[in-house]
Amino acid sequence: MPTDLTAGWDAAPTLAPPRAIGNHPYADAVRAVADAVMGGLARVLVRVFFRRVEVEGAERLPRRGPTVLVANHLNGLVDGLLLMAVLRRYPRFLGKSTLFRIPPLNPLLRLAGVVPVYRAQDGAGTERNDRTFSRCRHLPARGGLVALFPEGISHDEPMLQPLRTGAARIALGAAVVDCVEDVVTVAVGLVYDAKARFRSRALVRVGQPERASACADEYRRDPRAAVRALTADLRRQLEGVTPTYHSWHEAETLARIAELASRAPGAALPVEVDLATRERLAQALARVHDAGDPAETELRQRFAAYERDLALLGLDDAQVAAGYPSVRFRVAVAWSVVKVVVALPLAVVGVIVHAVPYQVVKRLARLPRNEGIKATVKLLGNMALLTLLWLVLALVAWARWGGWAAMAVAVLAPLSGYTAVRFAERLHRVGGVVRGYRVVQARRIVLPSVLDSRAQLAEAVWAVAGKADGARAGGGPG
Repeated sequence: MPTDLTAGWDAAPTLAPPRAIGNHPYADAVRAVADAVMGGLARVLVRVFFRRVEVEGAERLPRRGPTVLVANHLNGLVDGLLLMAVLRRYPRFLGKSTLFRIPPLNPLLRLAGVVPVYRAQDGAGTERNDRTFSRCRHLPARGGLVALFPEGISHDEPMLQPLRTGAARIALGAAVVDCVEDVVTVAVGLVYDAKARFRSRALVRVGQPERASACADEYRRDPRAAVRALTADLRRQLEGVTPTYHSWHEAETLARIAELASRAPGAALPVEVDLATRERLAQALARVHDAGDPAETELRQRFAAYERDLALLGLDDAQVAAGYPSVRFRVAVAWSVVKVVVALPLAVVGVIVHAVPYQVVKRLARLPRNEGIKATVKLLGNMALLTLLWLVLALVAWARWGGWAAMAVAVLAPLSGYTAVRFAERLHRVGGVVRGYRVVQARRIVLPSVLDSRAQLAEAVWAVAGKADGARAGGGPG
């Protein structure tokens, strides 16, 4: 079962052996502190940006030892921050050198200890990459964790892009050239339900570690062939943890079908299916579709008809599946209203204080065409503008009322902003629950037939998915 990381944010990850900073006698200590600061910052940013983060297989990542981690790259710098926030070891990333030329990013990248990679297409001198790869091989030699996005570019495609060979070169170089024992590679899949949307959800899937030494003998005979072989194996590992679809339309359709089958009927209120469960079932359906089974095509047609019926009723599947027992419904709504009322004063302050920078970043985020870059602009843009805003407010409070007032503002300003976000979410949820309840009550006559059709459709989904190997790993809706 996946782990909901929003329930355990206080646990700090184990830090990798730090990269030395020059020849300063306290270089390692400085690097360790910088890693700890960056890890804490990443956890704060990820918690604010995402409504929920799930992690599947976190225990598979070795706590120590030479490790080369590879991940898919869908969401710009957000991908790296997400891995820093959820992994139990601090990853040392490689990043293209052009990122260091962006003034707002440069200090953040240096704080994170990102190692620059120089690419010919960026007009950089690639001869400096010898030093880059030497440093990256040195980290596994000290039992550290090197992390790469081998696709080489953040993209918006629903499938993996061709992989670069850097990860394989680092792993084999450390294992053979530097004679590092037990070098392992670990693939991590990153899944988003709406990657550019603020307060969406994310899933981090950690694969099984595999030894790089399997290609060591071949590397001694033919380094290029061994690097190609390990790169192909890394792709296989990534495909095991990364969803693959022919189009985003297919991905979204199968996700909705999987949610229906995974959502058990009769819950007190509309419930959200976790991403891990949804993706496992959606991928099973995709495999059946790729096998050319007509049952999967018929299933999509039946689901389309079901969604048309829901549209006529003015409901979604979560509202249809909810039982809305009168006592529990009233208690849940009343408790939510109490929370809304209690949070209202601070939320109003948060809206007033943060409205302008929020709207500025929202408009800036519309400029990039790449969806992942939009998320990066939202996350880092808000961090920069809001930090500046809070600093100005604290300085004004200090000048007028003294140090205690400045400290109060420094605490309450960010708290008011987060409260405003949570307030808006809760208000939206309460409104949706009440509207859904009213519609369900008004449609009581036809609802039994809709529920019967839904039950038959859910049964058909699991029957079709069962034709794929491992489709029921994790079981049905119970």
